[in-house]
Parts: sequence; structure tokens; C-alpha cells
Amino acid sequence: MIRALVIGRRRKGRHVGRNVRLVQSLLRAEGWRVDSKMVTKKPPLQRAAERAVAKGLDVVIAVGGDGAVVRVASGLAQSKVELGIVPMGTGNLVAGNLDLPHGVHDATRVIIGRHVRRIDLGHVKVGDAEYDFAVACGIGFDAAVMDATGRGQKMRWGKLAYLANALGQTGTIRNVAHRITLDGVVTETEAAQVFIANFGKMLPFISPRQPIEPDDGLLDVIVVRASGPLPGLLASWEAIRQEGLGESDGGHVFRAQAREVRVETDPDRLVETDGNAIGKTPVQATIRPLALRVIVPRK
Repeated sequence: MIRALVIGRRRKGRHVGRNVRLVQSLLRAEGWRVDSKMVTKKPPLQRAAERAVAKGLDVVIAVGGDGAVVRVASGLAQSKVELGIVPMGTGNLVAGNLDLPHGVHDATRVIIGRHVRRIDLGHVKVGDAEYDFAVACGIGFDAAVMDATGRGQKMRWGKLAYLANALGQTGTIRNVAHRITLDGVVTETEAAQVFIANFGKMLPFISPRQPIEPDDGLLDVIVVRASGPLPGLLASWEAIRQEGLGESDGGHVFRAQAREVRVETDPDRLVETDGNAIGKTPVQATIRPLALRVIVPRK
């Protein structure tokens, strides 16, 4: 018999608890032995996942957005317990990168199929705090956009809230001094934005032409140079269109891969992971190869 835990975080205006109970009921109808748990803050999500690992459960299902999913993933990292995802957030970048369906019934059918893919997790240190990330760590403009997108905007406009704030803040795009260390090699450059990515779709609606593989044991680093709205848009387009590593044809983007990345800036810049602002530079990022077993649709 498959033993599972369904877990979610209470959020005002979202029916997370109802969907946790629905998923539990659907899995029990398949003969699974299922418990459920609701929490009010993010840290208990990780602790509940860690307890599930200690108990030897087979599957833990996270019902919620990227923040909840990554917290549960952190608790399951380096274990044999599989992560199932029922997306209920605004960005849902993890689900989007894994081609997971958004409806509760469809997402649960995927979980019942238990087709597992092993993926890397990123890990960052900012000040005294440490976080895992599944999709990307962003430094600069995108972190400012994420920080400016309030909960009320996301509830009302969904993913369009991010796009609206991105367009509204293009006037703040500017280069600042960066010191970037990739596996011990130091580069000093001007940049408006740095992405440290594990997956390709780092913002809603945006995915680069050159694939970013989440199971290669490497972090992809994309450095974007631009000052002003129009140069910013052109540089972003260049980053999306670039093929291969190194300098882009237009000279506004540099792309590399590394296992360890350190980014320092002057002045300090905002840092986000998977859509949540977590602090300011300097930031240290490393890769946790094949740390997570996640249930995905069969191709």
C-alpha cells in the first residue's frame, strides 16, 4: 500500500484546505493510505516533509504555489520520497517547467501515475540565511519586480501582475558593478540583471532558446547588461534568443555554467528565489545534483 501525506498552507482567498482534502479523498479512492496536514507558515511545510521522510512514506504532495512547493522539496531533498505537486499559486513556475496540469483532478491523476523524474536543486546563502530553489535565483531587476508585486495584485491579475510591474519598472533598469565568481574564476563587469538558473522558464511567459537542463548538475548563469528601458528590452530579447555559452552577438549578455557561483554588487541589490525576495547581495549559490524525486506526466 502506498503511504502518502498531502500538505498545504492556509492562504486567505484561496481554497487550499478544500483542495488538500479533495486530493486526499481521490488518493484514498485509489487504495492509498493518506494523511493530510494544513499549516499557517512556510517553515512547518519543510518540517512536515522531513518527518514524512523519517516515517518512511512513499509520497508527499504539496498543494500550493512555488513557495510551498520548494519548502516541501527542501524537506524531501536527498531522500527516496517522491514529491507530488498540485499547483495553486500565481506564477507556478515549478509546475510550468515540469509540464504539470493545473486542475486538481488532473494533477492528482499525474500523482497516481508516479512517473518520477530526478532533478537538481539550487541552494543559496544570503547573509545568515540559507534557501533551496527549484527554478532560479534572480539578482537585480527581476527581484525588484517580484518584491513589488503584492499579494492583492496577484490575487486580482494573476501572472499579468508580474508583467505589469515589469513594464512599470523598466525605468529603473541600470547597470551596477558586479563581481561574479564562477567555480573560483572571478569576473568583474557591469550588469543590470543576473540569473542563476536550474530551469529555463525563470519568469512567467519567458523561456530562453538555449535549454537550461535541471538534471545536469550545473547552474546556468546569465548576465544581462543594460541601462534604460529600451536597452533593457533589447538586452532581454538578446538573452532569450542567445544560443550557446559565452558572449551574445550583441554583446549585452554573457552566459556560463558553474557548480558554485558568488555574486557581489556595489551597491547591494535585491535577491529572489523562485519568486520570493530573500535579501540582498552578496549571494552564494551551489547545486545539489539530482537531489529531488518529483512526479511528472508521462511523455
